[in-house]
Amino acid sequence: MGGPMDVLDVESAERVAQGGRARHRRPGLSRRWLRAGAALIVLVLLVLWYVLSRGHTVHDPRAYPGSQSQDLPGTLRRYRLGLPDCATGSVRYHRYAQWEADAFYLHFAGDRHCMNQFLVLNGMFLTGEPEESAGLPFDPKTTAGFGWPQDHDRRYRSVHRRPVSGDPLVDVDVALYASGESTEVYLHAGIV
Repeated sequence: MGGPMDVLDVESAERVAQGGRARHRRPGLSRRWLRAGAALIVLVLLVLWYVLSRGHTVHDPRAYPGSQSQDLPGTLRRYRLGLPDCATGSVRYHRYAQWEADAFYLHFAGDRHCMNQFLVLNGMFLTGEPEESAGLPFDPKTTAGFGWPQDHDRRYRSVHRRPVSGDPLVDVDVALYASGESTEVYLHAGIV
């Protein structure tokens, strides 16, 4: 006999024995459903594996809505900034990076000692004649979305850190608001 035989029934075997052609039986309906079900299970498992294996970021509750970064430690490294432990409980942040625009906003509240730790950690010092501003010295359209105060009667002490060298070059502006022993730090950093 010539080639391999598929599923044959008894009649087909007798027909072949008498020199005729074999008649193939089609798999039953239950076998078709079994194959379709197995294929569906494989497909579902592949989709599930793909979804679970993708690197998705977990939402950081400290990030303001719309922040393009949910990774505060990574963002601080990118902007060459440090954050003292005393600030971690109240910190909020926002990062916007689109084409050439790359901006980072940060806010936290603490005591004067915590504010000083932050400034020293980031190479900024309160020396010389204090530079003050009426209201926050940042874009009010952007900062209003974070719930930052927009009161122009509120006085802030300003501190700047200009880029000297490095890749990337980071320009940092900080506005400090002190009320008694408590202080609030508002920061805007941009990649130059």
